[in-house]
Amino acid sequence: MNRIWPTKIITPHIDLGVSLHGGVAVLRSTGARVSEEVDGEKRTYRVSLPGYQMAIYNGGGFVWSVWYEDPAGRLTPFGKRRKIKLYMDRFTKSGSWQLRINNGWMKFYFNDVDHMQLVYGLHMDVIRINSLAGENAT
Repeated sequence: MNRIWPTKIITPHIDLGVSLHGGVAVLRSTGARVSEEVDGEKRTYRVSLPGYQMAIYNGGGFVWSVWYEDPAGRLTPFGKRRKIKLYMDRFTKSGSWQLRINNGWMKFYFNDVDHMQLVYGLHMDVIRINSLAGENAT
């Protein structure tokens, strides 16, 4: 049923802005092997489990982005919309989300109050939550 109409998401939650060490600890708690990818100064930590994949991206020693490849809701358009809403609800602290860009490949939602962006890949059905805190800092 969760692949048609998800009522909850099973992926672990990692808040943006937590220490990289804390984020990696959450990935390790899944029981999967955590792989590290290095591209110059950028580091990504990834797990792959039978029910989902996810990754965190380092930004100055903190979790800057979280990526989810979650099959929840994948079988129907309304299931996909429901999954996006569940992830938005998970990350919302006090703001609200606004769809600003849909380029046919990705939908870009912004939450200006919480300084976040959710990018949804239409064809691959993946979600990435990005921190915009550095862009909005004064």
